Amino acid sequence: MPDYNGSLMENVPPAAAQLTRHAQPSSAPQPTGRFRRHWDILAVLLLILASLPPPFLSRRVLLLIRYPNLVDGSWLLDTSFKASRGVWFGRDVAFTYGPLFQWLSSAPSRFLGVSMGSVNATHYTLPLWCTFVLGYLTLRLLIPEQAAWKRFLLLLLLFGFWSPADPQDLGVSLKTLIPIFLFALFWTGWYAVGQQRLRPLVAGAGAAGFCALAFSCSTDSGVYSIAALLLALGGVGWESRRERQSSGRYGLALLAFAVVSLALVVAVNAVVARPFDFRFWKNSLAIIAGYRWFEPARMAHPDTVRLLVVLGAGGVIFLLRRVIPDNRSATFTARTGFLLAGFVFAALLMQSGLVRSDARHIILATFPMVFFAGTLLFSFRSKWLSAIAAVVAVGTSLLFGSQVFPPSFVRIDYPYLRHPITACPTGAREFDGACWPAVWAADLEIMARHIQQRAGPQDFIVVFPYQTMFGIASRRNVAGGVMQSYLASGSRLSQVDIAGLDRAAPPLGYYWLDNDPNLGTNKDASFPLDGIANFTRNPEVWLWLFRHYRAEDEVLPGIIELRRNDSQAVQMVMHPQSLKLGAQFFPIRQRSSVLDLGDPAWPAGDSDFLRFRITVRYSFWWRLRKPERLELEITRADGSRDVKGFLVEPNVPSEVWFYPWNDADLGPYFNADETRWRTDPRPPITHLRLLAAPLDWVSQQPDTISIDAADAVRFTGLKNAVIVPVSGPRLLSGDH
Repeated sequence: MPDYNGSLMENVPPAAAQLTRHAQPSSAPQPTGRFRRHWDILAVLLLILASLPPPFLSRRVLLLIRYPNLVDGSWLLDTSFKASRGVWFGRDVAFTYGPLFQWLSSAPSRFLGVSMGSVNATHYTLPLWCTFVLGYLTLRLLIPEQAAWKRFLLLLLLFGFWSPADPQDLGVSLKTLIPIFLFALFWTGWYAVGQQRLRPLVAGAGAAGFCALAFSCSTDSGVYSIAALLLALGGVGWESRRERQSSGRYGLALLAFAVVSLALVVAVNAVVARPFDFRFWKNSLAIIAGYRWFEPARMAHPDTVRLLVVLGAGGVIFLLRRVIPDNRSATFTARTGFLLAGFVFAALLMQSGLVRSDARHIILATFPMVFFAGTLLFSFRSKWLSAIAAVVAVGTSLLFGSQVFPPSFVRIDYPYLRHPITACPTGAREFDGACWPAVWAADLEIMARHIQQRAGPQDFIVVFPYQTMFGIASRRNVAGGVMQSYLASGSRLSQVDIAGLDRAAPPLGYYWLDNDPNLGTNKDASFPLDGIANFTRNPEVWLWLFRHYRAEDEVLPGIIELRRNDSQAVQMVMHPQSLKLGAQFFPIRQRSSVLDLGDPAWPAGDSDFLRFRITVRYSFWWRLRKPERLELEITRADGSRDVKGFLVEPNVPSEVWFYPWNDADLGPYFNADETRWRTDPRPPITHLRLLAAPLDWVSQQPDTISIDAADAVRFTGLKNAVIVPVSGPRLLSGDH
């Protein structure tokens, strides 16, 4: 057996060497031979045909939307509408995705004509097709020596059984495929540098360019792509650790990567704003850094099982590929360096599932491990091992795949191709190129007509908290520096969002009240995301609206029309009054803790809000896990009790605001008449407790929780006011 830790030049896989060998004069290959080696490209063509959206074949087809979604459905629609109006991610608005993803997502609908129907039918098309192409190219890079039927079958299994089943996630999976593809590309590139078949300067500059493209798709794609570059170098470096002369070439390539990356950062800055204005990078990194603490979700037991089983099964397959000596020198994927780096990289990509841990995100998180494990299964040269691997892959996909066959994009589009919908069925009504549930279509028509009558075509509107789909419904731009307000958590992103609102100065706004779960479901109301009231999630933006807008009318139940009134900001007075709880410090010794804050000195007059200054300290490990769930238990004089969830950025002193009664009653605060802000008798707050509990087994227990101050806050008109600094927008505070 050859020494696989020896010279790269001696042990380079022959098929891999062909990927980087300079072209030599030779006779042209026969067409039949070329087709025999590359007919697996047909899998990509089949997948593209299977996912062809019906509007591409007939523009008279109507899309039937059975279950509208005001949260994810809003940003998906607004992504394309913003692009059609020249508003781009990264330059004009901050979001988790970048301008490349926005262009891919919006291009089909912009070609067909932007409507709610065309966007819903095509937003995932180009990103999904890119995942097919990148998946194929990745397999060509990693197992080029294998028979074409293996790559053909593997592609169909991966995208037919293991890709996301939810249409909203089909295009989103592109941000996962980009790092996987770049890991394979960087792996072959580092080999080429070590073999002196690729110049280090070219390799480093090329890697910088690819990483910049990854960042333009999404920030997490960019971060994971840099991790792919370093892990691939680590794997190749392990293989060549006895070749000291290779280290210099790798170092030169890394230096070129760093220099070109800096140049590309400045170039992006120049496009977004100014060469040395780093707002794009700061905003993008703020979103990805905040994702772990402002969007954690509980992992259910079935999803835990799936995550751990995929991780364990992937580890077994990686280990078996190392143990079984099947033509190890003829393929990248059998080499020790690749197996180590590939497993670590696939496990790293599972991190997103540890944070946003619902079933959809677990499927996205486990796909990289499934992709690499499938590649290893199909990397054996032996015919009988290949046959066993194929049977195992097909059987596992049929039994345990994330979706049943046929894949979701076939189940969605094929019925429309067989029986095109040109008229909405019973119970549905047409609006803007799509068939909606009749009650939804009626509300969309009312809202669109209302907005169009009150705002000009070039005017901006503001919505709170996240219903940006009404921008495309009315053909009006939605203002804000962040795509949706629920993402504008933390001081930086809140100020970015408010700065965008200030620039646009929308004359018209709409506020969706949070739904009261005790009064039943109101389809026109918001709901607390992850159990956290939208006011508490982003009080800075709510308070900005409170300062600048007054209520005009209730357009629909739970939807309040707002008109800009800048004079209100001058008249607003904030009166904080200490609850006299004192500074309190709590060491946390259990995963579930109940912290008694005591009996507050609640003011005799009506107060409007509770404000806490709080710091929650975590060890380093929260960055690999997620924070615990925090809740405030409020007891009132009438014996009623309420529990309100909230968010705190770990290890950062923060302000947390609560409306200590029913959040559905916040609407009257936008009334111009202050006497109507507090319509119902509100019992005083008599006791407060803080609850800290894990969301799931991944949650990291805090080390300490400190309450630095607690106030009751009341807002009134101007009376002997002085300006005092508070986090978020500046408010006027009266003497107290």
